[in-house]
Amino acid sequence: MSQPSPGPRLEGRLPALIAAWRARQGTPRSPNISLPASQALSPGETKAAGRALLDLQRGLTGSRELPGSGYMEEKDLLGAYLLYYWPTSYLQVSLALAWLGRQAGGPLGLGRILDLGSGPGPATAALLDAGAREAVLLDSSSAALSLASELLAPAKVMTRVANLEAGLPPDLGAGFDLIIACHSLNELWKSSGEAQEKRLGLLKAASELLAPGGILLLVEPALLITSRDLLALRDGLLGPGSCLELLGPCTRQGPCPALAAGPGQTCHAEVAWDPPMPIAALAKEAGLDRSAIKTSWFAFARKNGDEARSSPGADPKKAFEALVVSEAMLNKAGRLRYLLCSEAGRLPLSARKDDAAARRQGFHNLGRYDLVRVRNPEARGDAQAPGWGLGEGSELTVLAKAPGLGGAFHAKG
Repeated sequence: MSQPSPGPRLEGRLPALIAAWRARQGTPRSPNISLPASQALSPGETKAAGRALLDLQRGLTGSRELPGSGYMEEKDLLGAYLLYYWPTSYLQVSLALAWLGRQAGGPLGLGRILDLGSGPGPATAALLDAGAREAVLLDSSSAALSLASELLAPAKVMTRVANLEAGLPPDLGAGFDLIIACHSLNELWKSSGEAQEKRLGLLKAASELLAPGGILLLVEPALLITSRDLLALRDGLLGPGSCLELLGPCTRQGPCPALAAGPGQTCHAEVAWDPPMPIAALAKEAGLDRSAIKTSWFAFARKNGDEARSSPGADPKKAFEALVVSEAMLNKAGRLRYLLCSEAGRLPLSARKDDAAARRQGFHNLGRYDLVRVRNPEARGDAQAPGWGLGEGSELTVLAKAPGLGGAFHAKG
């Protein structure tokens, strides 16, 4: 049976989020009571929550003094997270799962999961809604874990206060089908000059707890610094002797070309979103743009013995598969181009903006993290700035559109 798409699944959880927020503001309401749309936040509630949200947003993405500070122990900040960032994190994880489900050809066998730095449980909620049967949540905030238990009931979950900077608890057991770190890695060892090495060590230790074929899913904000740190962790996890192989969204197992492209380059997914209430009202109150879900994520699988996933070996001069990693760009010569990431590297693919064949093949409507196959591309650029073009005899096939928030994930053979 196919799963509902992420948008409707989230909207089914919003009444409980609103009720839990109200209870912490001194206006108790059972999280099990469904709230009709007319009982979204009142104007006064929206103003109060909007002020707290702006403080939270500035601390997380502006000055960044909040990550790693224990901010979830503060009632107002935890409440703002609950109404705004909880739904965003839920959707980010849901979109990554939809992408992986398309790769697997069906729902993922999630079974037992471990959530590292869970907060109040948005990632676990997305995993449970995608079929996970039981979960272990680790976080340093007892207030966040208490809220997670409330929101995830009656699912089979165990919460545990844990300082991940001190290492994983030794008695977690092994055989997890999926281990996730959602927006938690960037908050660990924030003031340490060895933060990346320590984060990598934690993830390597966590990967040893996976069942064969189990998935390690890492989700981080699409900020330049957090995204590039995640790209570096990706490469570190795929280093010599690794027990992991990359599942997605990359089409290549080799080093990330965005890292080598320069300090201003990164990679992230982006999906248009028309947020429901109260998220839309809170974004407007705080002056935030919430027209899209943006995130950086990678998924790895624990290898079965020495078996490793092979990369496509096609000659890129004749045919290659690639991931779209940019929005459409129009150059001065009147050519529309996208950046593609493939085994050949991170190179532009362009076509004339009035190219009827390219339009019929879907080139003009590509989006970030679409998968495409290109046959017989034209070589463009030079040795210093190479690229590909669509011309006479070239063919573009959209293998799969990235998942959206309201519809199915469409794939072509």
